Amino acid sequence: MKLTLLGTGCPSIDYKRCGSSNLITTKKTNILVDCGSGVTQRLNESGNTSADIDALFLTHLHSDHVIDLYQLIISSWHSDRDSIWRIYGPKGTKKFVDQIFVAWKSERELRISYEKRKSKKALKYKVYEFHKTGSIAINDIKIKYFEVDHKPVKFAYGFSFFYKNKKLTISGDTRPCESLMQNARNSDVLLHEVFIEYEMNKTSKLRTKNTLHNVKEYHTPSNLVGKVAKLTNCKKLVLTHFVPTRFNALRLKKIVKQDFGKEPIIGEDLLTINI
Repeated sequence: MKLTLLGTGCPSIDYKRCGSSNLITTKKTNILVDCGSGVTQRLNESGNTSADIDALFLTHLHSDHVIDLYQLIISSWHSDRDSIWRIYGPKGTKKFVDQIFVAWKSERELRISYEKRKSKKALKYKVYEFHKTGSIAINDIKIKYFEVDHKPVKFAYGFSFFYKNKKLTISGDTRPCESLMQNARNSDVLLHEVFIEYEMNKTSKLRTKNTLHNVKEYHTPSNLVGKVAKLTNCKKLVLTHFVPTRFNALRLKKIVKQDFGKEPIIGEDLLTINI
């Protein structure tokens, strides 16, 4: 099983860090987790294509995790995809996807009519909405989904991927929570978001002290993420979804290592990890 980080950024724009997205692959299976800004470009850079994605999993419906969903689907049609999309996400996902397709209906129908491609399957989709917890099999990968705490977002999820005797856990966006720590236990790799609080201490024209406090409150700060990883007993900790996107990496490693006991991996777009 292989993990490719396609986007390690956050809502703030940084050409070095695209929006949240990760690709999990085996020889038989390609699973995409989230589809933030730039996902199709990063798929292309990584030598992959939206035409070959077996399933799309969404952690939650924040814009930085789903903004390129329609681009992903349209690009797959232009890349000769000949199968419908399977989309797995939180409650509200079907309504969200349906509304996107309504917004682009006229443009899509014009393309279909004029371009006369042999198949329209790539423009069709089936949405499966999560319960509180559950398991799904996509070919040779088993996925367990579980709720995490990203309130006030009502429905947010993390995932554990199982292939043979290996386990990869993706936190999604969350503050430290028992559900994540229990489900990530003994993971070979834990991919976890991080809010770097010592880099986010300045107010600006629109960013107030209240803004800084509230953004930190529904993420996991750098002075806690190592503790979370330690409690899960994971073998490797990979950090992603950096808030902010520019930071002192050596300082971050030092802070997290003090709690985790091992040096974390600082995620970068297109970093690939064999699990």
